[in-house]
Amino acid sequence: MKQCKSIFIGVLSIILLFGVCGLLWAADKAKMPEKAKSIEATAEIESDHPEVEPGISCNDCHEIKYDAKTTATQVYLYEDSPRYDKGEGVMKKERVWQEIEKAIGGLKHDSKTFILGTSVNNVPLTTTCEWTLDPKTKNLYGFHEKGTEKLRHIAANPKVSMNYHEEFDSATFADYLCVQIRGTAELIEGSNPAFEKAMIELLPYEFGARVPKDATPKQREERLKQYRQSVRNDFLITKITPEQITIVNKNFSKEGFRLYQRWTNK
Repeated sequence: MKQCKSIFIGVLSIILLFGVCGLLWAADKAKMPEKAKSIEATAEIESDHPEVEPGISCNDCHEIKYDAKTTATQVYLYEDSPRYDKGEGVMKKERVWQEIEKAIGGLKHDSKTFILGTSVNNVPLTTTCEWTLDPKTKNLYGFHEKGTEKLRHIAANPKVSMNYHEEFDSATFADYLCVQIRGTAELIEGSNPAFEKAMIELLPYEFGARVPKDATPKQREERLKQYRQSVRNDFLITKITPEQITIVNKNFSKEGFRLYQRWTNK
């Protein structure tokens, strides 16, 4: 009888313990802040917004939504504007790509210098570096030394932005051309067959090999091969797959097109 009573008391204690824990968990859950909801880019902090620590920005907690119909860029691209009705002056996708390739295309020593934007933990970084556009894959390739800050950023956050532009007269704005790229970066190690393929077909690496001017074709190829092998451990090739490219060209207006045109990989 005493044994049964002890078991009953033990079971009752466990039930009470779980009940108390459940109440405490429910109380703590009620105190927990709700998951931050998506907000518009134009949103402002309301009076009932929870207090935030100094230095915390909206995008630390919220997903920021952009109004695709009212931003200035979208108006310039597609919407009603002073010179165009909605949908007028928009190039076909194939023509936009032709203009992009004309602006930033070119292999080897015809590669272009871009500003590359990366970001980690909401800390942005811009770097000037050279890139080559592969016309077959529509990807961009760069040859970069390991250990640099931009590559550490890419390893942690592969989302990047790039910008190329020609110098223009800011007093008259008579002529200008710029290309903005958003995409995803990938770091290619020297052990990857794509590393040597990109160097041979796309990138202007030959100057680094310092081939003697009087070298025979065979000697030249051997020197280049040795150089490619020597940089495998110290360099990476960065491949960027564009998701969206916006090109601005003053000359587009001569054919009746909008100055802003956009290509996407969808």
